[in-house]
Amino acid sequence: MPVDDLSDSLWAYALDRYARPGVEAECLRLQDDHGWDVCELLWVAWLSERHLRPDPAADQALAAARRWQQEMTVPLRSRRRALKAEVSRHHRLEPLRQTLKQAELQAEREMLARLAALPALDATTAAALEQALDSCRMLREVPSEDYPPLRRLLARWIIDAPDAEPKPTC
Repeated sequence: MPVDDLSDSLWAYALDRYARPGVEAECLRLQDDHGWDVCELLWVAWLSERHLRPDPAADQALAAARRWQQEMTVPLRSRRRALKAEVSRHHRLEPLRQTLKQAELQAEREMLARLAALPALDATTAAALEQALDSCRMLREVPSEDYPPLRRLLARWIIDAPDAEPKPTC
């Protein structure tokens, strides 16, 4: 599959999974309280559903993607969040806040495109949820307090997880 198709596929996956009820709060908690990058978690879940895992040999490319996230997305997020309090006092700033929100979203889309372009290997386990958790452990240490919210979020995203949300029927 061409890189642009992979990028579009991961973007569509991310939009779908993030829009699920209650997921936004779980993502923000993992991001803000535990330091997880939501784009990386979406990528891991997306790979796992395709019976793939990140290639550990691509650590330099992953480091470059992470630099993008730290240098572009995180500052935009910080500015947008800081502006939220200002908007309550100065409503005229809302268009600026919305512009920052769109820029942050575009930076996240670029991050997902960079992640989608990274090499992947065949999964080491048949269960997508377990593969996703193994991939998270490969990407970084998973402290014991991170495991329950991480597993809960991934289970809500991954189709074949025993406690995943059911797919709508026709």
